[in-house]
Amino acid sequence: MKTLDSASAAVMDPPTLLTTSEVSRLLGVSPNTVTRWAREGRLPCRLTLGGHHRFDRQVIEGIRESLNRATPVAAEPAAIGGGRF
Repeated sequence: MKTLDSASAAVMDPPTLLTTSEVSRLLGVSPNTVTRWAREGRLPCRLTLGGHHRFDRQVIEGIRESLNRATPVAAEPAAIGGGRF
């Protein structure tokens, strides 16, 4: 019986690709922002023959996790200056 090494498994199991709309929902930004980031090189992507952007799910989820870690928990207004402006 033949066993598969990790390189063979990667060839047989292609990465899951996401559309611009799916990425925008995951990252909480508009589809136009995702397209702009892709064109600027901020988000790695592949272009389809029709010119549509496709994104690797694992890369996007990694970016999403880093954004969640970088966002501080908002303090309540009452804790800052007694809640009065």
